[in-house]
Amino acid sequence: MQTEFQTAILNTLLICGCCIGMAVPTGLFLSFVLVRTNIRFRRAMFVALCSQLAVPLYVFAAGWSAAIGTQGWMRGWLPELFPAASSIGNFLSVAAIHALAAIPWVCIINALGLIWTDRNQEEVATIEGGYSQLLRRSLLPRMRYWIGASCLWCAIPVLTEMVVTNLYQVPSVAEQIYLDASRGSISPQTYLFAVLTCILPIIVAGWLLNLRAPPWRHVVNRAAHYSPHELNLTTWRLPLTLATLAIVVVLTVIPILSLIAKAGWKPYVDSLGQTSYGWSFRRFFTTAKESVFLFGEEFYWSSLLAFMSSIIAFAIASGLIAACISRNRTAIVAFSMLLLVAVPGPLAGMLVIDLMNRDSPQLLGLLYDTTLAAPILAQQFRLLPLAWTLLVTVRATIDQSTWEQIQIDGMSRWQALRLIILPHAATRLFVAWLLVFVYSLGELSCSILVLPPGVTTVSMRLFEMLHFGMRHQDSGLSGILLLYGWLVSLAIWKTLRDR
Repeated sequence: MQTEFQTAILNTLLICGCCIGMAVPTGLFLSFVLVRTNIRFRRAMFVALCSQLAVPLYVFAAGWSAAIGTQGWMRGWLPELFPAASSIGNFLSVAAIHALAAIPWVCIINALGLIWTDRNQEEVATIEGGYSQLLRRSLLPRMRYWIGASCLWCAIPVLTEMVVTNLYQVPSVAEQIYLDASRGSISPQTYLFAVLTCILPIIVAGWLLNLRAPPWRHVVNRAAHYSPHELNLTTWRLPLTLATLAIVVVLTVIPILSLIAKAGWKPYVDSLGQTSYGWSFRRFFTTAKESVFLFGEEFYWSSLLAFMSSIIAFAIASGLIAACISRNRTAIVAFSMLLLVAVPGPLAGMLVIDLMNRDSPQLLGLLYDTTLAAPILAQQFRLLPLAWTLLVTVRATIDQSTWEQIQIDGMSRWQALRLIILPHAATRLFVAWLLVFVYSLGELSCSILVLPPGVTTVSMRLFEMLHFGMRHQDSGLSGILLLYGWLVSLAIWKTLRDR
């Protein structure tokens, strides 16, 4: 057991390093060119990049497996270019998938940092040494906190999620916890390793970053009301546009094209008995139809679970925000949210099992075996911090003068909610709930161990299917989830833009 965990810890650290090394420079570059320069098509590329925020991690894995996986269409078309799977190849695939999923988030995080600028300092640096001096003396020194936050964001899924490592059979700490939990119980040694290697590093790093962070209310107000100075590129405008477009295409277009290609990929046998491969529209149409009609029950359970989990998360988060009437209470709640995020998904599932899977009181056992209470509770380890963060963000969008007027008028909390907050922020509250709903729809690591008998969600079904290689139905189901994430992201963007 100790040797297994030593290997898992080493792999986890290496995956974190590779993910950070790939995602942070790429996301930092994208945030700079999309926020601070005048490259062409930057709004369209930014929207395309943000469309990936609602895509589950295992769908990223499915998109690339459809192209270069064991049964990928490119491997069948050009087998000489893609050798057989190896341990090193699987390791690099895990790191690359985590990095590809993190790049849009890294871009968003660093974009928030790029709006904290000093116009006079930037002009002096540009006059003295051009754009290179501007980057070294003005922009990058102000980005240290945001780059650190980006690194932490890249590390959190590697430390807490086991989906990708399980698919590629790469031992990691979260994967080792899942394997231990799947045997029926978690040993004290596993709990110790989880605390020391996952929970404690995330809490310490997150709290240290929080101490240096500007107040979140100021960040939101700055993002809503301030537009940073746009750097006017001349010679470098076309090359940077092409480079940015290439990265966005790799992140957004290639996965969906790979899923479309795999969904219609079909072998042909010629007169000589040799097998060749090609794309068939009939095969694609059949795959799309099967993906819609064969998984109706899975979509029903996923939607029901997501609706109930998101409503409960929003209700609890609203109560916590109402209870945060002092700075100390706010700090305690923030620490609690960070603690929930730091718990590995399989460990969250085991904690729910230990709490509910018991004979006394009988009500807990009944709820565990016959209802969705267990997966709803397990998903709160991920949904509650997200709901709390989004509600804090929505509250920060309401002007300080509005809160002062509420105090002057002596309104109760219910009156303030009904007469002031909802008319001002109803749309933003709906968007926040929709984000929590979509995240719940794709969540897997926390709920995989606690789904009751007879309940199979879309994420669970797809996770099972992906273990057997990338087939037609896998591609169709992954494509539906990917398109759903895109549509939700675009609807959210259009709703917020219009307001």
